[in-house]
Amino acid sequence: MKRLWKFLRSKLFLINFGLAVVITVILVWLAMFILQKYTHHGQSVSVPDFVGLSIDETEKICNERDFRFVVIDSVYTDEVEKGAVVEQNPVAGFKVKEGRTVYLIVNASSDEMVTMPELEGVSLRQAQALLESYGLIAGNLKYVPDIAKNVIIRQSYKGRDIEPGTKIKKGSKIDLIIGLGLSDEKTKVPRLIGLSHKQALNQLIDMSLNLGAVIFDNSIKNRKDSLDAKVFRQSPGYDTINVVNLGSTVDIWLTRDTSLLRGVSHND
Repeated sequence: MKRLWKFLRSKLFLINFGLAVVITVILVWLAMFILQKYTHHGQSVSVPDFVGLSIDETEKICNERDFRFVVIDSVYTDEVEKGAVVEQNPVAGFKVKEGRTVYLIVNASSDEMVTMPELEGVSLRQAQALLESYGLIAGNLKYVPDIAKNVIIRQSYKGRDIEPGTKIKKGSKIDLIIGLGLSDEKTKVPRLIGLSHKQALNQLIDMSLNLGAVIFDNSIKNRKDSLDAKVFRQSPGYDTINVVNLGSTVDIWLTRDTSLLRGVSHND
């Protein structure tokens, strides 16, 4: 026992014990340092907003901010440009560690194709609903003398008749040739001020009129802006007295500037 106590008090033991403590502290510190670097402990960054960006733009941002991305699916949508990001996971602003992988859904680069429906013999309202259910749009309305009144006589695409069952790009405009009946019927110009582009188009079709020129002002910078824009001017203007021929055109001007919509008179 005396020998052990004497050894523990010896200079050799104290030096070796001190070295062991120092080496242990250094190893623990080094392990903690490496672990902290490896796991980016305490470091978090916000996920960028990739929605609406192209893959090239997304890749550039990921390289600059130490992110990775994987495209997991593609969809067809009109909300963003072709090939642009539609959805992301994690969402923009979510706090994650650097180097995190972001999973993306992009808008398909190719056009989605749909089948042309049979419209001959149905009413204008039915034809409009049917086209919309197929992802198509009612284009110009042309009224011709025919015993059938307000009934679709033919359907055409880019000036040529199109047969039912034909594959066509989704979102295409289908022109409708409609029977005028035996009378020279006329209609009133509706008020379009404050409506979106789609709402104005539907309103005109309901009144058997065509949409003419569509003019966007300087507040419209991109596709999303155009979807949010409202009509602030139309020509001919809203009129409760005078009437126009069926199939006449109405031009519209659109803006995102709400000040242009204030105080607009019904005759504008």
